[in-house]
Amino acid sequence: MRLDDLVRENYDRMGESDHRIWQYICSHTEECRRLSLHQLAEACEVSHTTVSRFLHLIGMEGYSEFKTFLKWNSLSRPVFDQRGVEENSFHLTRTINFIQQADCTELFERMDKAEGIYAYGSGSVQKAAAKVMKNYLVLTERLLHVIEGEEERVMAVTQMKKGDIMFLFSLSGDNPVMNDYVRKLKEIGIFLVAVCRDGANDLSEICDFCLPFFAQKLDVGRHGFRYYSTSGMFLIAEMLMLKYAAYQADVTKSNP
Repeated sequence: MRLDDLVRENYDRMGESDHRIWQYICSHTEECRRLSLHQLAEACEVSHTTVSRFLHLIGMEGYSEFKTFLKWNSLSRPVFDQRGVEENSFHLTRTINFIQQADCTELFERMDKAEGIYAYGSGSVQKAAAKVMKNYLVLTERLLHVIEGEEERVMAVTQMKKGDIMFLFSLSGDNPVMNDYVRKLKEIGIFLVAVCRDGANDLSEICDFCLPFFAQKLDVGRHGFRYYSTSGMFLIAEMLMLKYAAYQADVTKSNP
């Protein structure tokens, strides 16, 4: 496994200092191979204990293991080319086609009846996608509450009622903190909608309705950083709310 694979798997748990450390490592990989723990901490403008916590967060036992991973990264660097662009475009097109054809009648009927509609993202990008959905839902004159932070997440549980709807935005669908929270929501009768990457994952199994987006692992940048495209979840957020607005218009025509 590569260093960036470890970071990607634990990205949702990383804080501001962790992001600063990782950004420095990505930009100064060659230099980091020569730095001691204290020198790296000084370069990142954090304490050496903060660097150590970052390494433990991504699953490393210590600094020597980190240096070994840096050496492995130097042996093989993937090359991103035009084919990767085309493959990513293909998966985005798949996502658009899916949401266009998806039968969301049951979901929209529940949205019409729900007293509260909520959204929660497992990371910063996921929260941004939830806010896109919030902006588009305004077109239907409905309010969507985007939950941010642990305190707000806990408080929301006390306010939700059976029949309310929660949209869950996740990249992998296997975030343990999110999925434990989702199980609690299921116990109180919240209708759960997963927006996550296509494939087998815990979130899609727990939720009542799943809207997958399609994405492949991309190796990009000078150091071959690996990540999954998150554009699909933004497409889902936008297209779904536009479909809901069209559904409401059809209902109005049928019931003048």
